[in-house]
Amino acid sequence: MLDPVQIPILLKAIDFVFDEGRKILEERRERRRKMNDASAQNEDQALEVEPALPEPERAKEVKQGLLAAKIDDILWRDHEAEVQHLVRLLETYSRNYHLAKEQYAKWGSALVPPIIVNNMTEAEKSMLETLQRLEDVLSKVYEKDIKSQ
Repeated sequence: MLDPVQIPILLKAIDFVFDEGRKILEERRERRRKMNDASAQNEDQALEVEPALPEPERAKEVKQGLLAAKIDDILWRDHEAEVQHLVRLLETYSRNYHLAKEQYAKWGSALVPPIIVNNMTEAEKSMLETLQRLEDVLSKVYEKDIKSQ
């Protein structure tokens, strides 16, 4: 059995799933809530369904449980390359998201060019999809259902 404390990439993956991804999803929800409040007269507009966030205490418990759990060496070797790939993708998407968010803030919500809004939306969408894939892979590695979002 492996101890996940010895595997930095696994720790980074768990941090992305439970910390970075959660923050970006919360920011996305807040921004959409503001946009919906501003355009409340357009009630027939269909919105994407956002995954529900668990309570912060529950998320911390699950994260601590994963950090303390032991995993099978064979399962880890089977999925290590995929976890590394997904973590690198998440790092890239996170960087793109924060860059677009910074550009959005510089322009202000009234003057921001559509390409910046599109870049931020695409980075969010890509990050959420990759987080879901990472959760699926980590569920296989830990042999239990991992849902942070």
